[in-house]
Amino acid sequence: MKKILVPIDGSDISLKAADEAIELAMKFGSEVTFFSVAELKAPFYATGEVPTNSLEILKILEENASAEFETLLDSLLEKYKSSGLVLKKKVLTGIVADEIEAFAEEGKFDLIVMGRRGLSAVRRLFIGSNTRKIIAIAPCSVLVVKE
Repeated sequence: MKKILVPIDGSDISLKAADEAIELAMKFGSEVTFFSVAELKAPFYATGEVPTNSLEILKILEENASAEFETLLDSLLEKYKSSGLVLKKKVLTGIVADEIEAFAEEGKFDLIVMGRRGLSAVRRLFIGSNTRKIIAIAPCSVLVVKE
């Protein structure tokens, strides 16, 4: 197991998944990449209309979300730097499950370590929708970390 991908959304469980990934990486000498996806939706009014400046608004939201994730991932790199492992980070924008699948495939990752649920306001009974999708479409094994 040479490469581990850890999707991070800022939730406690995603941070716990980071801890688990580091433990595994230390046992196997793996490289760990922390990965975040800023998933944005175009703004619209209550009437269902899309504002004329929606592209500008979306760009600002994307920049802000990406900056927040960069800061979060930098803090993880700092936290684990004494591990002696090769640690990397990547922030993208798009649809979470699709970006994780594509990045895992392109990067030839051996394992994805992720939390059972993320920050979604909808609390699913057993497993989050992004986790469920990743389990179904991932090009490698997936380790799901419980709360």
